Amino acid sequence: MRKKKVVVQFMEAGHGHIVTAEAIAECLESKYGDKLEIVRDYVFRDSHDKELQKYEKFTINDVKKSHANKMHLGFQLLCVKVFGGQFSLGFTYSTVFKKVRDKVIKHMAKQHADLFISTHFMTLHTGVTGKADGKIDADIVAYNPDHNTHGWWDPGADLFITNNPEATREAIEDRDMDPNKVKTVNFMARKVVLDANETKEFYREKHGLPKDKFTVVLADGAYAEAKLAEYTNALLSSDKELTIIPICGKNTRLYKRYKKKAAKVADNITLIPLPFIDYAPEIYKCADVFVTKSGPNAVTDAVFMHTPCLLNFYSAEIEKKTCDLFTQHYKCAIYEPSARKAVKLIEKWTEDKTELEALEKSTYALDKTKNGAEEVADIIAERLLKE
Repeated sequence: MRKKKVVVQFMEAGHGHIVTAEAIAECLESKYGDKLEIVRDYVFRDSHDKELQKYEKFTINDVKKSHANKMHLGFQLLCVKVFGGQFSLGFTYSTVFKKVRDKVIKHMAKQHADLFISTHFMTLHTGVTGKADGKIDADIVAYNPDHNTHGWWDPGADLFITNNPEATREAIEDRDMDPNKVKTVNFMARKVVLDANETKEFYREKHGLPKDKFTVVLADGAYAEAKLAEYTNALLSSDKELTIIPICGKNTRLYKRYKKKAAKVADNITLIPLPFIDYAPEIYKCADVFVTKSGPNAVTDAVFMHTPCLLNFYSAEIEKKTCDLFTQHYKCAIYEPSARKAVKLIEKWTEDKTELEALEKSTYALDKTKNGAEEVADIIAERLLKE
């Protein structure tokens, strides 16, 4: 008998959609690779179709704009509230992006999968539409990597998986999803997070960092288009003994700028810029504090490494839910949108870590061994192998 085929769809629109898809694929392979055929499908990137590649570049640029200006995504979400999420989504993909949607449906149909799992609302909508039109014969499953369920998530999925009870409530009460088709799992931990179990001192030595300096790691998602530069520059003016590590991601322009500046900083500062790296959780563990925007996956990764966070930006309602979750519910992060005030806080923490230690203690409410990716893999396997 042939193995049941699971296609994990990858789409870049912010790196969080990629890392959660990879976490699911890893767990499916490690636990059920002998029973299921697991396929990673980079729907757009690996396509030979210029129109599909152009669409993914459009989504990447759209995310960059939302990080640079809160009003960009805010205006889009306002339109969702005025016109309705599913109407605006359906209208957009039936007109502006109809060719893209039709090509993705055709691509999905050719794969003869038993189940597709997506971490982005576009590929979910495409799968639901293709199945409703009789062109796709497979289960359509979504994992929502955000901490809320906004109006673009299609309620027609065969199964919709969230990572917290509030997102589940929104899915059922606000998005009219069938309660029997919505499940909640824990936060996801990728293999690189699960495998990073050494101490702060170990990772500082491993990566050649000063052992005793107060260390600030900064990031801004994959594109570093929000406040990373502003906060890094503000920290460079401090007279405290600091190691400053801006993770510039795919922003090569910013990385090159800080590489040149590294040799010219004051004697009390150690500046170590990094490009996009696949071992970021180890660098988070090196930090006394992690400064970042309210991106769901970076914050979760840092908290799993028991590093307190200083959040400096959120892109409209979607990321505000993340900010509120970690600052108000888990109490392992502080929100400070002013670079000047953030530097004052950090300078205070170099002398007295009492507040940081309280934030760090709160991170232990999250247990990475209770891995949502493994739970998703179990749910999928149970669905396909129950016969």
